[in-house]
Amino acid sequence: MVTLTSENSSTEHTPTVTTCSTGMKVVKKEECLEEGDFSSRQFNNDASGDGMHTGNGGTRDLYTELEVAKKEDRWVFWLRILTTLVLLAVAVTVCVVVYLEGRKSETKSFEQDFSDLGEKMVQSFEAKVEQRFGVIDAFAESVTSDANHSFPYVTPPNYAFRAETAATLAQLFFIIFIPIVQKEQLETWNQYVQQNEQQWRVEGWAQVIGANPEDVNVTDVGFYPMPPQMMNFHNPNGPGPVQKVTPDHTLFYPVWCTWPLNPSSAANVDMYGDVDHRVTIDTTLETGKPTFEVSHDYLDEETEKDGRYGLLKSNRNFDYQDDPHALAWFPIFDKFSYIDSNSDPDPPRVSGLFLVIVYWRTYFDDLLPPGSDGIFVILENTCDQVYTYRVDGTSSLFVGHGDLHDPKYDYLEAGTSIGNVINATVPDDNQNGCHYSIRVYPSQDFEDDHRTDKPWIYVLVLASLFLFTSAVFLIYDNMVERRQKIVLQSAQQSGKLVSTLFPEDVRDQLYQDQQEEAQKNQKRKGWENKTVSNNPATDALVNSNASPLDSNMELGKKVIASLYPESTIYFADLVGFTSWSAKRTPVEVFQLLETLYGAFDNVALKRDVFKVETIGDCYVAATGLPQPQPNHAVIMCKFATDCMNKMKVIVSSLADTMGEDTADLAMRVGLHSGPVTAGVLRGQKSRFQLFGDTVNTASRMESNGLPHRIHVSQETADALRAKGKEVWLTPRPDKVQAKGKGLLQTYFVDTTSKSRSVVSGLTLGDTTVGSDMDMDNDMSHASGSTENAPQHSHLPDDLAGLTIVGAGGVVANEHSNHDSDITGRGDETQGTALGREFEV
Repeated sequence: MVTLTSENSSTEHTPTVTTCSTGMKVVKKEECLEEGDFSSRQFNNDASGDGMHTGNGGTRDLYTELEVAKKEDRWVFWLRILTTLVLLAVAVTVCVVVYLEGRKSETKSFEQDFSDLGEKMVQSFEAKVEQRFGVIDAFAESVTSDANHSFPYVTPPNYAFRAETAATLAQLFFIIFIPIVQKEQLETWNQYVQQNEQQWRVEGWAQVIGANPEDVNVTDVGFYPMPPQMMNFHNPNGPGPVQKVTPDHTLFYPVWCTWPLNPSSAANVDMYGDVDHRVTIDTTLETGKPTFEVSHDYLDEETEKDGRYGLLKSNRNFDYQDDPHALAWFPIFDKFSYIDSNSDPDPPRVSGLFLVIVYWRTYFDDLLPPGSDGIFVILENTCDQVYTYRVDGTSSLFVGHGDLHDPKYDYLEAGTSIGNVINATVPDDNQNGCHYSIRVYPSQDFEDDHRTDKPWIYVLVLASLFLFTSAVFLIYDNMVERRQKIVLQSAQQSGKLVSTLFPEDVRDQLYQDQQEEAQKNQKRKGWENKTVSNNPATDALVNSNASPLDSNMELGKKVIASLYPESTIYFADLVGFTSWSAKRTPVEVFQLLETLYGAFDNVALKRDVFKVETIGDCYVAATGLPQPQPNHAVIMCKFATDCMNKMKVIVSSLADTMGEDTADLAMRVGLHSGPVTAGVLRGQKSRFQLFGDTVNTASRMESNGLPHRIHVSQETADALRAKGKEVWLTPRPDKVQAKGKGLLQTYFVDTTSKSRSVVSGLTLGDTTVGSDMDMDNDMSHASGSTENAPQHSHLPDDLAGLTIVGAGGVVANEHSNHDSDITGRGDETQGTALGREFEV
């Protein structure tokens, strides 16, 4: 720890010899830089608050460079920007046009390809539907031929073989032959069933197992015997138990021949008993056209796997994937429609039905050539069912329920209707069956297949040409910019430095002064260049007659200062710091101070308090300037409280690393409110300073205060009362003797107080400061007596007699034995305050 002391406290203008103590010996100031780490330059940085001081000359030079850098070659700068923008605009425009034209060409190709492909898909789908359903019509006509007007007593010969052939060609899951039995034929029909049940079953099963029909016994296989009477699906609300049919209607639709043949297949069961089929049966009978029911699927896990599901899964010709399928009814007529109506006046009548299952996915397979992927097919019907399939080449995949294609491709839609293709029933509503149709759309994948990198290649070539054209310009521009950047960086650093040292209005005035000074210097240099003489004697004579005043000190020049009529000044000092620092290294001292001052700065920023400077272990701040603050006293008291709290926390946390006595450090705060003059004295190492009696009084409040207490003057107390904060005030029981002020009534402030209380004694922590106790010799201040009071007892004895110079350079030491004040002159008063004078 390096402590500066003064060997001469006289008020006369005699040279002051300043020494420093390194803890080992006392040396002169010039030797401090070698003997201790705590150099005078470090003290200068500490006194400047944040370690940044800029002389007036240096600021002026940097400011001049900043202005020159901003204005130099401005027209060249704008021409450069304009040239760059023109080149960039041309390059971007050309690249965009080329890219858009390339994409437009690809889009047209994509749309044309899909238009052709979509049309072919629709045509292929129509041909597939027409071909497959034509197979069923042909099978129905063969049954008509076999019946030869003998309906309903018809058993198509070789039914299993013919049905399998038709199902394979038409891609059907099963085909059920259902004759139409009239009411009066019911009894004879039951007899016909009993007589002919073995015929088609034996033939069909022999085909299934590849055996001779004569060697097949269906009873041994496990076929259920035909019921003696037609049975009915009693199904008012869905599938139910099989009951004996009751002749409550005129027509019956029993299941007779089935394919594929299964021992458990139902036979001689009236399908009209199932209410789900009645609408489509009646519609087919009335119109004589194929009719479709709603589609079903087993994708939902909650869907009951009924007998139909087992039949679908057991089909050996298809791999059923649980996706949608539909039942379709095809009419079988009792005679051919092309018979001459003159020879047979009765028109053909529907005498039987084929019930088939249409597996929709098989109709979308093989619609595209290999390599054509990404086409969506939307299957929908008039029964409010919509399904989406994706076709990739020769295969199709069920995507899900609903219309899942991308709406942006709606304008490319292609489609057809199944009913129009096969002349099926096209109902007006869904009460008479479901009418199916498809819509075809491309997908994003299909479009991406038509996208290439050619547009980007064209853009890359054009961009390369632009870069090559601009390279020479940019190289030249970079050479010029490098020089400007160096000047700008230097000017910007200077600007940041000035911004941290001066308020905004002061900084603006300084900038203006520097600009005017730069213009004067430029004119003066021009005149000197014109009048330069080759005679050295003449030049010396001219220089000797120059004005002794510096340009910054010209008489009549506008000063940079303002009067702030309402402000509060804050002085804070660390109690016990001198003895503590004597036992520490300079690094530890700076670590403590930087930690404390950094915390105080954060509080100042939060509370909108203006930090003036720091001098050693003293922190100076103000409110009410540079911007007026009506609550300046209230704000400062809260700031002081926050700093007190921060101080306690920090010293406690540092006690483990810096020693237990670090926690014993305390802070003493003094506040005074009143008018203050603040400004900048031009010259070397100029800075923002405060002047006036308010500064001196605030310093005296601090020096006469107590550790851990906020000591305020009567003026500050009045300002707090005016803002309704009288509860914060506790009158000091004894008056303070201040130099030039006499006895002063002062107060202690506690911003946490909720009600006013007056104490008869002074309390600090758990210790009551009385006449018989000495708290770091501060009780002498509390008693108001100055006869036996130590002169700043917390400082070394050799510093006790030094003058106290306030933050504005005004003498503020009431303990000095000299009656006259010493005003600061130049460098002699830099870094002086609170009874300490540091020669920097």
